[in-house]
Amino acid sequence: MAEHCATTRGAGNNRAFEDAANSRISGELQEVESDLPEDIKERALSVFRASISDKCTIQQAIDKVQKEALVEVETRFKGQRFKGFIKFDYDTSVITINVNKFGNGNAQFSVGMGGKRMVCPDPFMGKLSDPNMNKR
Repeated sequence: MAEHCATTRGAGNNRAFEDAANSRISGELQEVESDLPEDIKERALSVFRASISDKCTIQQAIDKVQKEALVEVETRFKGQRFKGFIKFDYDTSVITINVNKFGNGNAQFSVGMGGKRMVCPDPFMGKLSDPNMNKR
């Protein structure tokens, strides 16, 4: 039986990532940030919004954006190097899709996603509720 590399053993088997990817976005879109060409950005935004309104999971929405909108990068920048991203900032989540297009024709997509945490507007609240504040 083949042995697993000690460094990469379990890579990709991350329960937190799977839970995040299989969840659904709730809330409103706050902001879209991108350095993609305007038409590709608008197409990616419309595909992502349609996927979210159809109650797709985050992973399904990302797959649709990559297949229906970002594939245009491969044809438009044929034979050229291109790097870009689009970031969807929702009430509870932030999703970033990165595009890395190489001059030889290969393209690589990567995704970053995370949840937002609410911050207490009172800067002293954390110190007041700290049980270790007055210990010596």
